[in-house]
Amino acid sequence: MEHMKCSTGHGGLIRRVMSSTSVLVLLMVASTVIVCQLRVNSLQPKLQEIEELIRENKLAGEAAHARRERRGATDVIEEFSPPFDGGLQGGAVFTHWGREACAEQLETVYAGKVGGSDHNKHGGGSNYICVPTLNVTWDKYVDGPNSKTFLYGAEFENPGTGFFSTENAQAIESLQDYDVPCAVCRVPTHRSVLTIPAWTSCPSGWTRQYRGYLMTGHESHKGRNKFECVDSAPDIFKGTYENKNGALFYLVEAVCGSLPCGPYIANRQITCVVCSI
Repeated sequence: MEHMKCSTGHGGLIRRVMSSTSVLVLLMVASTVIVCQLRVNSLQPKLQEIEELIRENKLAGEAAHARRERRGATDVIEEFSPPFDGGLQGGAVFTHWGREACAEQLETVYAGKVGGSDHNKHGGGSNYICVPTLNVTWDKYVDGPNSKTFLYGAEFENPGTGFFSTENAQAIESLQDYDVPCAVCRVPTHRSVLTIPAWTSCPSGWTRQYRGYLMTGHESHKGRNKFECVDSAPDIFKGTYENKNGALFYLVEAVCGSLPCGPYIANRQITCVVCSI
């Protein structure tokens, strides 16, 4: 019996020792967990920074890929496109009415004669256009009057004397019945072109391309046309002095009262200027 008591006593001691060890192990584990959590908390900002760098690097990679794709597309476009010396900084285009070529510092896209609808017809177009005289091409066509809509050449009509310089007009006395030349011009270094009526100079900072007189069709005719600024020193097409009419160019005169009197004088011919910037 004593032996049994002794054994029982040792068993209780062993259980107490094991219980103490378990508590110690648990305390060590809990301490380790707490230390790890503290380390995780301290590393959280660093982890966020790393994640942000990864995200930025991914975006940078995507951007670089997009740039490569765009460069590839640009190369393809450039391969099939003519060179464009002005880039995004230039390329304003305008029609120089009354001249058969553009100024030396400009690019002449093409030159020709002014065309439009007949001055005495109800229908047709309501604007003048610059019609090329070289490299005219046709697609499908049927000869003979089919559509009943026609394109005519334009002539100077009753331009008077003393208004237009004869410097480029081969010293003729009058522009009457001569065909009206035109040229489509490109300004490589500018982006905008503006026609200003009743002015002969441009606003500050703008470049004057040319000045002239405002012209359009006669108000008593059936057709209607746009107002265009025709160069005050026009070219002429030699050998075109023939009264064929078609589309016509008349000088435009002011009406005092409808327009404010003072700046505008009754029946005075209105000037114009073409400016670019």
